[in-house]
Amino acid sequence: MKPGRGALLVLLAMAVRTPMLITQHDDYASGGITTALGLVARNLLEGRGLVETTGPDAILVLYDRQQAEGRLIDIQDFPDPPDQPTKPLIQRMPGYPLFLAIAWKPGGGYRYLPAQVVQVLLGSLLPLLLYAAGGRLFGESAGMVAGGITALNLPMAWLSVVPLYDGWVLLVAAVVVWLLVRSDGRGHPVVDWAWLGLVAAAGVSFKATFLIVPVVAAAALVPRLGPRRAAVRGAVALGIPLLVLLPWAVRNERIFHRPILTNTFFWATVWEGFGEIDNDFGAVLDDRATFAVVRAAHPGVIYASPEYDDLLRPRVLEAVRSRPAFLVRLALRRLARGLLLPNDRWGLPAAEDPGRSYAAFRARTGGGPAAYAAAEPLAAAIKLMKLLWGPVLPGLAAFGLWKHRERWRELLPLLGVAAAFLAPTVLLHMEGRYLLPASLVWTLLAAACFSPIPGAPASGDRAAA
Repeated sequence: MKPGRGALLVLLAMAVRTPMLITQHDDYASGGITTALGLVARNLLEGRGLVETTGPDAILVLYDRQQAEGRLIDIQDFPDPPDQPTKPLIQRMPGYPLFLAIAWKPGGGYRYLPAQVVQVLLGSLLPLLLYAAGGRLFGESAGMVAGGITALNLPMAWLSVVPLYDGWVLLVAAVVVWLLVRSDGRGHPVVDWAWLGLVAAAGVSFKATFLIVPVVAAAALVPRLGPRRAAVRGAVALGIPLLVLLPWAVRNERIFHRPILTNTFFWATVWEGFGEIDNDFGAVLDDRATFAVVRAAHPGVIYASPEYDDLLRPRVLEAVRSRPAFLVRLALRRLARGLLLPNDRWGLPAAEDPGRSYAAFRARTGGGPAAYAAAEPLAAAIKLMKLLWGPVLPGLAAFGLWKHRERWRELLPLLGVAAAFLAPTVLLHMEGRYLLPASLVWTLLAAACFSPIPGAPASGDRAAA
C-alpha cells in the first residue's frame, strides 16, 4: 500500500460524502429510529439512564411532523419535561445512543450534525481499508480498484451521513475484513482473532446480528486450518464479545428478570418481515399497525418490550409451520432482491424524491417510460444506473471468485463474513442497507477481476504489503 494513493482515496471519499452532508444532513431517512435513539442519548446525558422516551404528546407529535415534512428535527428542538414517561432501552443495542452522547457532551447541544461529521470522517476511511485489503490479496492495482469503488460507492457514502447505527456496522465490518486478510498472510495466529473479537464486540454494541460474524468466519477456516485450530480461534473471537455483553445481560436480568444477551424485537421483526409480500395471515410491514393489532388483543402491553415479542412468537411459529411454500418464496425473493436489486438510497435528491418517481409521474400523466425519461431526464438516468449497478457488483465478484478459484480456502472466511450479513437479511427482513457490509466482500472480489492470475502475490508478499 502506498500512502499517497491511500490519501487520495480518502480525499475522494470525503469529496463524495461532504456535499451529501451539507445538503441532506436533515433528511428523514429512518428518522423514527434516529429520533428514538437520540432521545435515549439525551436521557443518558440528563441523568435518566439508558431509557426511551414514550411521551408526552408534545414529543410524540414531532415524530409525525418530521415524517410529514421529510425533515429530521434535532433532539434539542424536542420538549424535555422533567416528568416525561420513559421505558428501559431494550429494543435496540446501546452503542449508537452512547456514541451520540459522547459526540454531544463537549458542545452541550443535542444536534445531529456533530455526530454526522464524525461519521463522515470515519466513513471516509472505508476506501483505505479496502485498498489495503485488496492490495494484500490481489496486488496494488486491484487494491486501488477496490478502494476506488468504495470511495465512489454512493449507498455507502449516504449511510455515513445518516445518523443511524448502520454506518458504524459498515465501518466495523470493513475492519473485520481487513483483519481477516491481514491475518491470512500471518497464518491466522490466535492473537489476530482476539483483535477480531474486540472489533466484533464493538459491532455487536451497534447491531446484535454482528455476533454471528466471528462464528461464521471461524467455521470458514476449517478447510485451511482444520477443525481444532479453527475452533480455538472461533472461541476466542466469540468469547470476547460475549464477555463484553455480560454487564448488559446482567442489567437486563435486573430490569426485565431475563438475562437478555442483546435486544428484543426478534419475533416482531420476523413477523413484520412476512408483510414484505402479500399473505393470508395478517402480517404487515408496519410497526404501528402491528402494535395496534397486538394491543387490541392484549391491552396494556408495552411496545417492543420482551412481553410484546413473546406475543408475536406463536404467530411466527404458526406461519412457519403451516406455510413453508410462502417462506421459500419470500426467502428467494429477498435473496434475488438483495443480490441484484437492493434499491439502496444513493443520496441523490433527484432519484429519492417520491414526487419525481416513475409511479408518481404515471399516476399524474398516464405516460410511459419514454415520456418519463423526457420529463425527468436526471431522475430517470439515476434510476437506470441504480438498476444496472445492482447486479454488476455481485456479477463481477462472482467472476473474480471464479478467476481465483484455486485460492478458495483463503477467500472462504471473507465469504463467511458476507454470508453472516446476507443470511439474517434473507431469513428475517430485507432492507438494502443491511446488505452493504456484504458488498465490502463483493467489492474485493470484483477488484480481483483486475489482477492477472500470474501476478497474484504470494502469502509472504501479501504480509509485507
